[in-house]
Amino acid sequence: MRIVRVGALLFALTLPMPAVAQATAPSSADAPAQVDPARIYGNMIRTAERDVVSLAEAMPDEKYSFAPAAGLFAVGQSTEFKGVRTFVQQVAHVASSNYEYLQVMGFEKDKDYAAIEKLTTKAQALQALKDSFAAAEKAAATITHQNAFEGLGPQKTRTRAALAAAIAWHTMDHYGQMVVYARMNGVVPPQSR
Repeated sequence: MRIVRVGALLFALTLPMPAVAQATAPSSADAPAQVDPARIYGNMIRTAERDVVSLAEAMPDEKYSFAPAAGLFAVGQSTEFKGVRTFVQQVAHVASSNYEYLQVMGFEKDKDYAAIEKLTTKAQALQALKDSFAAAEKAAATITHQNAFEGLGPQKTRTRAALAAAIAWHTMDHYGQMVVYARMNGVVPPQSR
């Protein structure tokens, strides 16, 4: 019974809150300043770039063909590793995907991102990765308050803001996988040193 009374009292105390909040809303002079979207998305992309490029540089050439395999793990482990990407394929995939996102944004329309997926050497994949981030930073620099959420793509369901964010989060998804590959080969990721 006491719990019900306390709950009812707490509920009753919350009722006037919206009126108080409306009465004390900040004036437009007190409103926070708007941050430039190009700066926000550019920073996200540069952070992802720093982490993944430094890791790709740290992995030795001879380990670029490495991929986890069942034989590397405990006997009887049932995890399937057939068909997982090698380290070079991870690097090339990030570069390729960056270009794919950029094409939807209207940039790098002539870039053959499917061909990038087929790169096989550290030098090739690393250069493609760096070039893709340079292009991504240029694209991010064009995002404004006015165009950040304009519909893009065939169904107009993608936006510049979402695609720029996807470049960052997709990179970090693969960065996590690449960290495991590196550590399995005795390489400490530069961002962990």
